[in-house]
Amino acid sequence: MTGQGSEGGTLHRLNFPGLVAGIALVILPFLEAWWRFSLGTDALIIATSPFLVQVESFGNAISSPLLASLNIALKIVMIYYGALLIAGSVLRAQEERRSISNILVRVSARKFLWLVVLFVVSVAITDFIINQAFALMGVHAQVPYFAGTTPVSLQVGPLSMTVPVIQGFTLMFWVAVVVAVISLVAYFYQEHVALEKTGQAAAAAGEQAPVEAKKPGE
Repeated sequence: MTGQGSEGGTLHRLNFPGLVAGIALVILPFLEAWWRFSLGTDALIIATSPFLVQVESFGNAISSPLLASLNIALKIVMIYYGALLIAGSVLRAQEERRSISNILVRVSARKFLWLVVLFVVSVAITDFIINQAFALMGVHAQVPYFAGTTPVSLQVGPLSMTVPVIQGFTLMFWVAVVVAVISLVAYFYQEHVALEKTGQAAAAAGEQAPVEAKKPGE
C-alpha cells in the first residue's frame, strides 16, 4: 500500500506538459512544411518550415546547399532541446535531481517558441522581398502578407496573362504553435511545482520541529 502511494506521488512530480512538448519537438522536424506559396499552377512553388525548404519552378526543383545545411542544423538542435526537455521533465520525479531537472527545463522549454516567432518574421520578410521583386519587374501587384490570394497580371511580349498568387500557413504550422504553447506551459509548470514543493518542505519542517518541554512552574 505504501509502495503504490509512493509511486503515485512520484508520477505526480513529473512535468507532463514538458513530456508532451519534448516528444513533439523530436518529431516535428521530420514533418511537412509550415507555409506554402504558389505563383500560378507551377510557375513558382515554395514550401518551407524551419527544417525544410522546397522550391520548384515549372516542375524543376531549385536547391541551395547552404539552406539544406541550415535546415539539418536546425533539426539537430531542435531534437537536442526536445531530448533535454524530456529528460528534465522525467528527472523532476527524483528529489535528489530536482535542481538538474529545473536547469534542463529552463534551458529547453522556451527555445521552440522563439523558433516559431522567427519563422513568422521570416515569412513576412519573404513576402516583402516578393513584393519588391514585382515592383522591379513592373508588375502592379501587392502580395498579401502571410496568407491570402491575389491575381497578378504578367506581360510576356505581346501577350498578357493573369495568374493567381496563393499563400498561407499549413495545418502543421498551427500544430507547431500548439506545441510552442505547451512548451511555455511546461516552463511555468516547472516553476510552479518548484515553488509549491519548497513551500511544502518548509511546512513539513515546521511541523517536525521539536517543541521544548516546559519546566514545572513555568
